[in-house]
This record gives sequence, C-alpha cells and structure tokens, in this order.
Amino acid sequence: MQDIKRLKLLNFFSLICICFLMCSPFTYGQTQADTIETGVRRGTLDNGMRYIIHSKTAWEGQNVSMNLYVNTGHELEVEGQTDISHFMEHLPFAIFLDEATAAGGALLDAVHSGKYPWQGHTHARHTCYLFLFDTIGSEIYTAELDLLSRIIGGSLKPTPENLVAEHGSFYQEYIHRNGPLGYDEERLFWNLAKVYAPPVRPEYYYEHVKGFTWNEVSSFYKDWYHPKRATLMMVGPITDLDQAEQDIEAYFGKLKATPAKKLVYPQIAYLKSPNQFIQLEQLETDELELSETKIDLNWRNQIPPKAEPRALQHKWMYEMLYALIGDYLRQIPTTYRLHYKLGIDKEMRLPALRLNFTVFTGKEQEAVKQVIAALNQLKKQGVDEAAYQKYRQRELRAIDRRDTNALRSVLSTYDQQMLAEESLEFDQFALKKHWLTELTPAQVNTALNDFLKAGPQDIGIMAPKGASVLNLSETQFRSWLQEYERDSKQVDEVRETKLIADSLIAQLTQKDSKDLGSDALGGSVLQLANGTRVVLYPQEGAPLKLHGFRNVGASNLNKEDFIKAQLVPEWVHISGAGAYTHFELQQMLTDLGMIYGRALYVNQGESGIKLQAPPQRLEALLQLAHLFLSAPREDPEAFTYWQEDEYLFYKRPPYGREENDLQVLSKKELEGPNAGLTALARYEAVQQSTMSELKHIYQSLFQHPQEFLFLLSGDFKEAEVLPLLEIYLGNLPVSENQVKREEKKVNTLPIGLLEKVYTIPGILPSDLNLKIQYTYPIVRDDWKAQLNLQLMRDVINTRLWELRHVKKRGLYLIQAVAYTDLDLQRGNFAIMLPTVAGMENYLIKDMQELVSRFKEHPISVKELDAIKSRFYKMGITGKSILDKGYRYYKWDLQLPNVETVKAYLEGISPRDIQALIQEKLVPEHQYIFMGKGGDISN
Repeated sequence: MQDIKRLKLLNFFSLICICFLMCSPFTYGQTQADTIETGVRRGTLDNGMRYIIHSKTAWEGQNVSMNLYVNTGHELEVEGQTDISHFMEHLPFAIFLDEATAAGGALLDAVHSGKYPWQGHTHARHTCYLFLFDTIGSEIYTAELDLLSRIIGGSLKPTPENLVAEHGSFYQEYIHRNGPLGYDEERLFWNLAKVYAPPVRPEYYYEHVKGFTWNEVSSFYKDWYHPKRATLMMVGPITDLDQAEQDIEAYFGKLKATPAKKLVYPQIAYLKSPNQFIQLEQLETDELELSETKIDLNWRNQIPPKAEPRALQHKWMYEMLYALIGDYLRQIPTTYRLHYKLGIDKEMRLPALRLNFTVFTGKEQEAVKQVIAALNQLKKQGVDEAAYQKYRQRELRAIDRRDTNALRSVLSTYDQQMLAEESLEFDQFALKKHWLTELTPAQVNTALNDFLKAGPQDIGIMAPKGASVLNLSETQFRSWLQEYERDSKQVDEVRETKLIADSLIAQLTQKDSKDLGSDALGGSVLQLANGTRVVLYPQEGAPLKLHGFRNVGASNLNKEDFIKAQLVPEWVHISGAGAYTHFELQQMLTDLGMIYGRALYVNQGESGIKLQAPPQRLEALLQLAHLFLSAPREDPEAFTYWQEDEYLFYKRPPYGREENDLQVLSKKELEGPNAGLTALARYEAVQQSTMSELKHIYQSLFQHPQEFLFLLSGDFKEAEVLPLLEIYLGNLPVSENQVKREEKKVNTLPIGLLEKVYTIPGILPSDLNLKIQYTYPIVRDDWKAQLNLQLMRDVINTRLWELRHVKKRGLYLIQAVAYTDLDLQRGNFAIMLPTVAGMENYLIKDMQELVSRFKEHPISVKELDAIKSRFYKMGITGKSILDKGYRYYKWDLQLPNVETVKAYLEGISPRDIQALIQEKLVPEHQYIFMGKGGDISN
C-alpha cells in the first residue's frame, strides 16, 4: 500500500477558495496609542443580522479583524450555477479596489503597501469577507464598513468591466488550483453524493464562467445575501466598544429585513438517501502505456441529533474514529509489488469516512482486499488502548495549551464555529474536555464496530473504457469486502531502528584524518583518509545539517546520460538504501525523528547530498549519508514501482505542467541545454531507462569521495564527531566509473528583444502562460548589484496589482521573481502572467507602460522606505552558516554582514532606483516567452 495522507483533491471545486490576497496574512499594522478596552459585545439587529465585538488589552499592537460571514456557499448552488458562489465572492474586492484607486488617500496607500491583507473565502455553506483595520473611525475602517453593508444590503453592483475582468481571473484561479485535473474525481464524487452542483468539463469551463452575467449572478446574490443570513465579527484591540457597536447599528441596522431563500441541507438528504453503487468511464486522456482506476468507499455517519451538546459529541466521536482508523491503516506493510495510493478524506465534504483508492487498472481487487482485511482486523481486535490514549491525550493537551489571550486563537475558534454552524454562546472546549475525560475505550470500540459494520454504504468506481472493473455487478464488487483476515505481520510489532547493523559497522575501519586548520568563516577543515574534505561549523542548540557536493554534474555527461542523470536521485530515493526499502527507511527515519526526503541531487554542474537531523541523531545522520553514497538498493520491483510512480507524477503533477515546461523551454533559450526537463521529456526518459544505466551514472557522479566536500553544522562537539566522520564518510567507496570531463561550452546570451512561442502539451486552448523577462550580466561577487536587482523587483511589484484591478486584464496570479544565477553570472527579473489566449499583446503593452512610468517618475520616499523595511536581507547575507560555507567553497565568495547590507540599503534613494530601471529594463535585455495549447508553430 502507498503512503496514506490526508486526501487533498487536486481540484478547484472542493478547495477552500482563497481568492484575494494583497500580501501575507501575517503582516500586521499598529494601533494608535489610545487605551484598549477589554470586553465582548454581541447582539442581533432588528433585521436579523448578528454581530460580535471582542476586544482585549493583550492584543494591543495588532490589527483589528472585521469579518463578514454570509450563510451561502457551494452547497446552495443549483445546476448551472457551479462555482457561482465563489465568483460572487470575487466581485466586492474588485469594486473595493476600483473605489480605492478613485479615492486615493489612505485607502490607496494601504493597497500599495499591502498593510491590510484583505481576503475572501468560499466554503460549502459560508462565504467569508475578511478585512483588517487599525483604528475605530479611521478612513480604512469606514470604507470597509460601507462596503460590507452594501454587500449584505443587496446594493452591490459591479460594472460590466469588473465582470469581464473577473471572468478571466476566476478562470485563472481554476487553472492555478489544478481544476482540470480534478474533474474526474469531482464527477465521481457528485454522482455518489449530489451535495453540490455538478462539475463542468474542463474544456467548457471558461465558457461556463463567461456565462456569469450580472443577471445570473444577481439572481444568486438576491437569493442568499440578506441581513438574516449574515454575521459580522469585529475582533482585535478596540479602543471604544460603544462606538464600534453604534457604528454597526448605523451601517447595518437600517438595512431592510428582506426575505431570504430557505436554507437547504443536502448533507442530511445524503444520509437519508439509498446506498449507491456507481461505475463511470474516465474522460479520454493521454495515450500512455499505463492506466489507473479510482475507487471511493464511503462509510456514512449516523444522522446527528438536534440538541447541540449531543450533536457536538456526535461530531467529535466521528473525528476520533476517522483519526484512529487512519493511524491504523498507515501501518499496513507496504511493498513495491502492489502499487496504489489510499487517501482518507477527513475534510468532511460529506458526513462520511471516504477512502479513496488510486490503483493501476487490473490490480483493483488486490488493493481493496488488503485495506478491507486491515479494517476487518481492526473491527475484530478493537482499537489498541495505547493508540486511543495517545489520541485522547493529544486532544486534551491541545485544549489545555490554548492561549485565550492570543488573537489568532480566538479568531480561529470563532471561524470554526461559524463554518460548522455551531453556537457561539458557550465554551465548546470545556464541554469537549469533559467528554474526553468521561470517555472509555469500550465506548470507542463499540462506536467503531457499529460504524465499520454498517458500511461502506456507497461505492464509486471510475476506470478507463474497457476496464473489467466496470463490468462487475454490485454483488460481485461487494464480495471483495468480505471478512478477509490479514496474513501480514502485526502492526504493533517492534520495528528496527538501526540504519546499519553492528556487524557491518565493525567492518568499517577507522583511519586518522588530517587537520587542515580553519577557514575564513571560522570552520574547522579536515581531510579524511579517502581524500574527502569536511568542514565543521558547530552551533549550540541548532539542528544538524549536512551538505556534501562535488563539482561534477549532468552537463559533464553525454547528451543521453545528461537527461538520465537528473533521474538518478528519485530512483535512489524510491529504491531505498542498505538493507531497507523506501518504505522501511521512511518509517525508520520517522521513528528516529528525522526528515525523510530525496537526499541526493544532481544539477548541471554539481552532484550532492543534503540531510538534516536533530542533534541527538548525529551518528544516524552520518550513517544515512554513508548508505546513500555507497549502497543504493538494486531491486527490479522497486525500479518498476519508480517507473509507475513517474507515470502518476506525469499525469497529475503537483505543479502546473504548462508552468514547468515554459520555465524549462525559456531557460533553454537563454542558458542552452542546462535548463532541466519538460514533463514529457522526463516521462519518456524514465520509461526508456534501465537500472544498470542509472547505477552506472550514479557511480560516476556519487562514488568519488576524494572530490567531495562536506559541510556540517549544528549542535555537536568536534571530539565527538571526528571518529564518526572517519568511520562513515572515511569509508565511502570509490568507483571505477569515471566522468569524461569535457571543456564546458561558453553559453552566449542572445540579444533582446527576443520573443518565442511554445506549444505545451496539457494546456487548454483557452489557456496561455506569458513570461516577460529581463536578463543582464551581474558579477557573482557584486552583492550590491544583486541587492539592486531584488529592490528593483520589489518596486515594480508595488504596481503589478493594477494589471488586474485597474487595467482589468482578467489576471489571478501575478508573479514577479528576481534572482542571480551565480554560475552564469546573470541577473534575472521575470514577471509571470498566466492569462487567457488573446490577452498577450495587451499585457505586453501594459508592462511596457508600467516600466516606462517608473523610468519617468521615481517611486515616493514613503513607499521605498516601506519596501526597505520588508527587504529580505538574508538573501544577500546568506540564510545560514551552511549557505555561507557553500558559496565560499563553491565560488570563493565571502558574503557581507547584515549591518553592511543595512547601511547600503538605507543609502539607496528613489532616484537611484529610477536610474537602475532606466539602465537595466531595456529592450536589449528583454525576452518574452509564451506557452500555449493547440496547434501553434514555434
């Protein structure tokens, strides 16, 4: 069985939609020096609207949150309205930004500075508008109150330009959240539950969104946006509770008590509906060698009681059962032969435990049988008391550790209660603590047995056309769910925690190392008997970090091996090392409190390893490095598993395939062959590789310890670490496989202005990725030029929001990235604009105008000072001693200290930035790249 994790569907519909984010939600302003009151006010206005005002002196210095909750969301949409609640949530922010632009003053300053991260969220039954302000009576405060009162009062009306722009940005959010990839899963979910409106096929989604005219949107708006459906929360350091309450009455109390559409409860209807058995064919997909089947098994909850205290206990019991079942299933022994993934949906989209299988077609019965056998065993033997007590104590500790003085904690509690439609009037935590204290293991096991025995009530299957599982009857499929007994080892078996057996350690000889003195950073430099160099940077209280590297990489190999070298780290990661499989190693490192990730890496001119561990795991850290650099497992089943895993990765990448491919292709244009791999190139290389080829490349790159340099930092004593280094790193093997060193070709940067268009598989015809990049030389030891590049990016970034909200270009996500490539000694400033086909020329012109504006008019001193206050200085000074050490040994660089950087930064004026933009952001440095779908020639 594969790694079980909390199910995170790669689809647009089920995610909590965070639609508008001006800056990080962890940015806070400051309140005025007035006295902060402590108290809670709550009430219901004559029109039915509820409000809560909560203030504490302890919150002084933070912003006040003003959050409006409207009782509507995805569950209340009907056919033809799919995602209209989310679209409606976008519109008030578009109007607010229009008004801020027109009004200027403090409101526009707040937009430019990003001081108040206004946000919107759309959930199943609630739409939330989250605002911030600093002081009662301020211009920001009154503008926000006015907007919120119009939202709930029914007087909001966007312009036609707002609607058209939001069609584009909404579609871009759908693409950004991998909406097209989630369609099949959402279709299966809808057929089983019918709780939400039916999903829209990806190729029709943009037209569906363009159908959100004001007539359509206002119909939904008038149905659900009413005072009696709204709750306003004002939580934070408030200086005048009376005034806040009077303002709520003034802005909201005069709104009419309009009739609202009756609320429906489709989740209750789902619990009352007949059991389901659904079989669906997948959409036509890429014609690849492998195919996969998706299976959903739903164990329904019982209908909750109406009395709230009992309803809460009902909910908590199911939350506990879900967690205990998930913990148990995670312990099913995993092998390479049966390759499937199992997700446990704890997000409560349905009042049911949903087990979600993704399995290669033809292996469905074996995968289902393995999990059902584990559940039957759990049913038979019950929850282990230790597992129950672990969960119970974790929940009790979470309650006891709640900081009731923390503003975030209070806001989080209110938010949870609002979204669950629970009472705000009593202390749920005291009730839950009492319930947990009185609960017994016998009660839990009785509930568990009743729950598992009753289901699964609902079965959903989605498979490729012609798959045999689509021809099964319900009776035949349910026969797979019989009382299978597990024949695997007991899950409570004591696990091995030694990475290398004592007998093997005894075979590693310890030879004396040489002390090479100290480096310029204060590190102790050693040379081990096999030629490996090690630099030690002791840091009291810090975690252990190991970084070893060699200045030989993929570009030192021939063309075919260049591609395959980039596959080696993942192959080793999946195969495991020493005596342990990938799955055994993962569990062992988890038990040791260590991070298990892809330790090895290969880039164009370098191969290396990065590991991390807590201070008490020093020997385990060095043992792990020894295993990865000497003994990767060679297992045909693991190799096949890796190829299958890469197939799944290709079909459902965690990033947008089009974004990855555009980055690779554009880099290839500027940097030559050392730009990485497109998704298709990687997939094809994986399928064409053999284990012997990858082993040969691995040995060529990683088994030449005499050329490796290791940097070790953290809490250790040099006397303690020295013998361990001599044993584990001093005995790394030397391979006969050599890299044929060829003189590297000098890559010449093409002269701008250059424009290229690429066809990228997987992009819908309506989708387009636009990248406008400026690239120019920067010497690697010129940290001031690197800082200037970052600062220039930050300045340009202050106006990019205008492309969405002033120009109304239908954008959702605008990325501005600046970085210095120290290998090529180039500075890069790129603006990524995911958009729709046909908008590219408008956006290119918009960016030209924006850059020209900064060339003609410098940014204000006030705005530049705000940018400087947020500037990430560690990007220049180095993030850690290991980062500094790496740059020192890689390029002989010594980075400036914070005070030097701060002094230089403070001396930069708006005129300096203006001159920099005039000099660097010019046509000969500009490169425009586009990734499109369809039949487009390069």
